[in-house]
Amino acid sequence: MVLFWTSPTGTEVGKERELVGYDVDGEDGWSLEWNIEGQMLHNHLDIQALGIDGVSYARVSFNVHTLYE
Repeated sequence: MVLFWTSPTGTEVGKERELVGYDVDGEDGWSLEWNIEGQMLHNHLDIQALGIDGVSYARVSFNVHTLYE
């Protein structure tokens, strides 16, 4: 199972972390369709892979920013 979390950038924002989705079928790859229409983002996107026992064994983070025109 892969979990997709978002939180605002900054320090001590762990309480503001929100689960935005998950994927349980890795046969077609791990993915998330996340509707961000109308949102201004300056967030961290954390991707957490869980093992069979439910213990996290891999995690990666990205910064996600809304582009301004």
